Amino acid sequence: MVQVISLPGDPGLGPELARYLGTAYSTFFSKRFPDGEVYIRMVEPVSGDRVLLVQSMYPNQNDRVVELLLALEVLERYRNEVVLISPYLAYSRQDKEFLPGESVSLRSLMKTLSLLGLGTLVTVDAHNPTAVRDFLSGSRYLNVVPVEVFAEALRGYRTQELTVVAPDQGASERARALAEKLGCNYTVVRKSRDRVTGEVTHSLEPLEGLKGVAVVFDDIVSTGGTVASIASFLTKRGVEVVLAVSHALLVGNALEKLVRSGVREVYSIPTVPIRIHGVKYLELAQYLAKFLREGGVV
Repeated sequence: MVQVISLPGDPGLGPELARYLGTAYSTFFSKRFPDGEVYIRMVEPVSGDRVLLVQSMYPNQNDRVVELLLALEVLERYRNEVVLISPYLAYSRQDKEFLPGESVSLRSLMKTLSLLGLGTLVTVDAHNPTAVRDFLSGSRYLNVVPVEVFAEALRGYRTQELTVVAPDQGASERARALAEKLGCNYTVVRKSRDRVTGEVTHSLEPLEGLKGVAVVFDDIVSTGGTVASIASFLTKRGVEVVLAVSHALLVGNALEKLVRSGVREVYSIPTVPIRIHGVKYLELAQYLAKFLREGGVV
């Protein structure tokens, strides 16, 4: 028997998942001590032997990580098999040593989860799923990229000349998958990083000659600088720009920056508990429940 339990970082997926899966649902109680330390307690006893623990790790990543570690300790002590559903995985972009002496934070987090007995990790469009899998030890790993969800929302654009744009090589596979669903072409922006300063630059030449509508498809948009550069380049050439992003963090004035650069619409899925006015959020829970069933998780 499976039970869904939400931690404070759940973006609202827990109750919906429990409904679609037809299973029990409960939460963890959390509070902060006066000195800032985190307290976690199960609200209700677990009714099954397997737990679907839902915790997104943004905002306040450090608190979300500590809540997760404490919850895993509780569930391990009660001998529950844990499936962690982390729609947004914090620290995932530091997946290698870019400069000498840097911490590889993704490795640290994955090793810690493994040590606490995590059975299965399920992420939504992780930044580098290969690195996540490599760093996990003894835990099953599944990554869902909800291309079908985005394709359904974007079908109306197929009546026009359409191209999916990957903002860097790392996004090329998801761009190819979306282009296949939409029956259109895709292209990839070239990115380079200065090995000394760490500064990233983008070459936009692959975008020359695009017409109609460009769908920029990426996993994470934080400050929006890269997408804004791409949108400015394209809109000056008469191309309509739409952004599809799994994790719309949109820190500070990022959305305003995107709109000024010419982005017409922003589509995202609810992977974090923040809802930003002006973003079109798509349904995720039903798709995720289907993915969990087909993947043999439940």
